[in-house]
Parts: sequence; C-alpha cells; structure tokens
Amino acid sequence: MNYTIEADWHLLYTCNYRCQYCFFAPNVLGTKLRRYATPEQWEIAFETTGETWLLHITGGEPSIYPEFAELCARLTRRNFISLNSNLSHRSLEAFSSTVDPARVSFINAGMHPEERTSRGGQEIFIRNAELMRAAGFRIMVSLVATPRALSQFQEVAAFLKPLGLYPIPKLLRGALDGATYPAAYTENDKRLFRNFSNSARDFYQIEEWDEQPSIDMLHDDEFLDSGEPNFEGVMCDAGDRFVRIDPDGHVLRCGPVDMGGNILAGTFIRRGRAEPCNTRHCYYFCLKYSHQQTGDAAKEGINVEPRMISRL
Repeated sequence: MNYTIEADWHLLYTCNYRCQYCFFAPNVLGTKLRRYATPEQWEIAFETTGETWLLHITGGEPSIYPEFAELCARLTRRNFISLNSNLSHRSLEAFSSTVDPARVSFINAGMHPEERTSRGGQEIFIRNAELMRAAGFRIMVSLVATPRALSQFQEVAAFLKPLGLYPIPKLLRGALDGATYPAAYTENDKRLFRNFSNSARDFYQIEEWDEQPSIDMLHDDEFLDSGEPNFEGVMCDAGDRFVRIDPDGHVLRCGPVDMGGNILAGTFIRRGRAEPCNTRHCYYFCLKYSHQQTGDAAKEGINVEPRMISRL
C-alpha cells in the first residue's frame, strides 16, 4: 500500500450501540446523524489534496452513514482505507461486493457481546463477517476487555470459531463501574488477558501481512501494568504523515489542538516536518509515527522503538 499520509477519520459520532466503556457519552452517540458531503464530494476533496491516503474510517458506527458502500468504493479508487465497525448494518453487504479488498488494509470488527446480545445482533454479524471473508477482506475481531468480557472470552471464541476468526482482547481505557482501567485490572484479569493475547497473536500472525494494521490491538498486553504510554515531548510525524479528520472535514494534527485546515474546504496543508508531541490521541498511531522514546521511558533511559514502520 503506497500511501503518503494516513488519517484517523471520525466519519461520524452517531452509533447504534451504547457500550458502557465507549469514549463518547450516550448523548453524543445518540446525536442525529449529519452528512457534510456526498460520496462524490468526499472523493473530490481527498483527490484535490494531491495525496494518496490511508483512511482509517471510524466513529461512532461508520456503516450507518448514508451511502456508505458508495463512499468507500469511491475513496478506494485512488486511496486505501481501513475500517472500525461493529458489523451490524446491512450496508456492509454492498460494501463487500463493491469495494476492492486489495485497497483495504484491515477491518476491525468490534464484538461488543453485551450490546450485540441485547440488540439481537449476532446473526447479522455472522452474515456480514462471512460475506467479507468470502470477498477477501482481512478481519480482526476485537473484544474490549472488561472483567466480564474476559470471563466470557472462551464463549466468544467458540462463537467465532466457525467463522474462522478469533477475538483479540483490547485494553479497557477509562472508567467503568466506578473503577479506572487499566489500573483496576486484577492479577487474574491480567493473567487471562495475557493468555488470550498470546493466542490471538498466534492466530492472526500479522507479521506475515504485507501491510501491518495501524490499530495493533495484538500487543495491548504490554500496557497492562504500565498503562497508556506517554509521548509528550517526543518528536512525531503527526500533522505531516498522519492527521485526524473530524466529521465536518476539519483536520487536526492529532488531538483537539493544532488545526490543519479542512478537507472539504480545500484548505488542508501538510506541515512537512516532525514536531514534538503536545497532546494525547490514540497510542496505536503514536507508536507508529513517533520517532524515539515515550515520555515515561525517556525518564528511565529506556529506548522504545516504534513497532510498525509506515510504508511511505
């Protein structure tokens, strides 16, 4: 995948699920869906930048976006995408038949078993997962590792086995039931998490993939004791080789500071240089685009090399 810039694109914040551990509050997830441009307008806007993009499309739930399959088909004529989805919407049937799998890095299929059970989403997950695998898409199934999810992990694995898939425990970050994670994990939780991570690594073997997934959940067990790494002050390519895009097309270097223009308005300009980290976003992208050491490791003189090197 020969791309020049990657984006974490929050296509929308609206979602059909209400997971307790979501980063967004229920009132945000329930916001009326707003579309800021047609699929054709988005296609033209990205083409006008002159860049070749790897767009990590996330939300909210992207698949509920109007004309989602057409949007992805248009974007992948010139660019590449990856997708974060709960596989709960019928639009993914059209996606499977109209989008070229060679233009899709990976699909992170969020399992969310409690929400899926309460909303009767098991059958459509199976149908969409089967369609996508048959079409040649690379699917990784993530399971946000709440203590309850860890205790039910084997049941989820049994559910996924006929599909040729396996769940990946994803680090719980933030508050749940009055406790703050990952600090609140018990020693037994950590033991289960590490065991399941090892099994998931053996199953997916992403080292053999031509393009490794930017969202590398397979190594979340490394942060069970230390928590999220701190990259403050570390030189980073965010703003140049990586950006965040909001639903209205506004571009940010990374987190909620340092605006970088607007894709739809045609005002986006790459910085052309690395700069010190001055915010927090998503450590998956930090690991990929930071140059040297994490802030915590730097204090101890420990060198932390980025695991994934972007193919630019």
